[in-house]
Amino acid sequence: MDCARLTNKQKEPKPDELAPEKDPLNGNSLKKGKKRKSKGGESPSKKQKISLPPKNALMQLNELKPGLKYIVESTTGPAHNPQFAVSVEVNGNKYIGEGNSKQLAKHAAAQMALASFVQFRNTPKVLTALNQPIDQLDFTTDAKNAGFSFSPPELEEDRLHRQIKMDTSGSPVSKNLVKILSEAAKKNPVMLLNEIHPGLDFKLVEENNAVPSQRFRMTVEVEGLLYEGTGPNKKMAKASAARSVMSNLYKVSYNTYGFSFFAPDSADAELFIFPQSVADKISKSLLSTFTGIMTGDPDHAKWKIIAGIAMTKDETMEDLQIITLGTGTKCVNGEHISMFGTNLNDCHAEIISRRCFKDFLLTNLEYFLEGKSDQSIFQKRESGGFCLKPHIKFHLYISTAPCGDARIFCPHEEGAIDKTDRHPNRNSRGALRTKIESGEGTIPIRNGQGVQTWDGILPGQERLLTMSCSDKIASWNVLGLQGALLSHFIEPIYLDCVILGGLFHPNHLKRALFGRLENSLKDLPPLFKLNKPKMCATSSPEIRHLLKSPNFSINWTIGLGHPEVVNATTGKTEAGQVSRLSKTTFFQRFMKIYDRLSHIHDYETPKLGLYASYKNVVKHYQEAKRALVLAFLNTGLGHWVKKPIEQNEFELMY
Repeated sequence: MDCARLTNKQKEPKPDELAPEKDPLNGNSLKKGKKRKSKGGESPSKKQKISLPPKNALMQLNELKPGLKYIVESTTGPAHNPQFAVSVEVNGNKYIGEGNSKQLAKHAAAQMALASFVQFRNTPKVLTALNQPIDQLDFTTDAKNAGFSFSPPELEEDRLHRQIKMDTSGSPVSKNLVKILSEAAKKNPVMLLNEIHPGLDFKLVEENNAVPSQRFRMTVEVEGLLYEGTGPNKKMAKASAARSVMSNLYKVSYNTYGFSFFAPDSADAELFIFPQSVADKISKSLLSTFTGIMTGDPDHAKWKIIAGIAMTKDETMEDLQIITLGTGTKCVNGEHISMFGTNLNDCHAEIISRRCFKDFLLTNLEYFLEGKSDQSIFQKRESGGFCLKPHIKFHLYISTAPCGDARIFCPHEEGAIDKTDRHPNRNSRGALRTKIESGEGTIPIRNGQGVQTWDGILPGQERLLTMSCSDKIASWNVLGLQGALLSHFIEPIYLDCVILGGLFHPNHLKRALFGRLENSLKDLPPLFKLNKPKMCATSSPEIRHLLKSPNFSINWTIGLGHPEVVNATTGKTEAGQVSRLSKTTFFQRFMKIYDRLSHIHDYETPKLGLYASYKNVVKHYQEAKRALVLAFLNTGLGHWVKKPIEQNEFELMY
């Protein structure tokens, strides 16, 4: 009866249950023989009714290996927030722990040592000692959870940060700097900067109510150079200035939410190395340009997403110009699609900006025909046609991640809450997605959605589908920004960098822009390639705007002076006129150039005046496009959805 009652009750843990039967360091038995019973005939464990407190990691390690010496390796940080590093040597291996006190650092070192070699019989008790959730850790699993700290471990995909190249000759200053920067992922930029340069003075130099997201501008001087940052409040402006310093001086880059990321020592590291000062200058210049061109028209100065392309002309990228601007978040309504190329299909900001870029390219080709080659960005190729002059590069800025694959993630959950889905390339990621007619956001492409029909869309039987901005930018990284028509004259033009003002996640952005094509894109014709632009976030991220998206879109190209306002629902200007970015307008300008430069390529003669024919005869472009569509299809990411073929079957009467 007594035995039955004891087995139904929860037994008190015996003190030796926390220790293994054998010492994992030398294999010797840790049991000292059977316990003697007390005079009352009961063992001490049966008489004891009071629960012992759980043993921490330091106690556990000292029981396994008595006499260990803990050495204080270093003390860093300001007096009000010291940081101690304590080491302990176990079985020839050295383990270092850190904390805000020597005791916490000793505990951290003990945790590291225990986690490296011990498998326990009583796992829940040990998890308590190691300060880990019971359902999260098992010492018999792979070593992915090794390296415990007093803060939750970060996911590998959130530890991206560029390589830090500096003097590590062994001087105390160099070693201390390396140590501080190695902890960048755990600290905010202001704290990190103050550890390296104590006593810095952040100054408020401007308050501008016109741009709420950049209301405050603060500066800080470091090593004789002045760095600035902006934000909706002083705290965020200060953090922005600190991020600018850390990026420019120490190559520490940050995502939208202020956490640093480390680029691995691989080819991908170069993808995230872009001068922060240039990225911030492009962002600031673009917003300033938009404010300038919209002076006098405050009703249309509102935007939810803004994008633009900047051009640099030298290796230092100091000489930059904002050449295109676009705003907007909506697409044309199905009942307004045009058979004559007069209506814009997609008025999302980055797409409008790219159409403005085509306008810019046409203008520079026209310079050649007008005898103004010195004003053009092009020079003649020996084999015919035109290419860019040396050192000219183009950089795309978007105020947030492009819709579609680059924006499908939970920014505040990844790395902290999401324990079940650690893989950035799971099946639902990388898939082609389409924008929704009369709405915002995107949906994955279903099987059989490759072709849309005119008579299905017009009466409303089908929704008009438009490929997401992430997918379109991915296509630009294969086909170029110039499109099919201009490929008659010029070689592909690719982006050098993509800069985001918000929702920047390096892994997701890389996958969306080109990563999902790396292993499947094959048989590209000459001159075409898989472009891998650099990726960067601004040091002053755009704040989330809780407002209704305007129904209009603004477009502007350098040299045109005034911006154009387009009704995104109809695809025409608010006055009901054909946009200067429409297919028919571009085709008219193209034909004037074609009549004088058609001898460049030996293509078959297109049907006179037929828009689709002039696009289809550019064989090398069409081959690259087929390879792109096939790459997505072969990897199970979906079929590229095309507009009804009737949209391109219009003729130019002249």
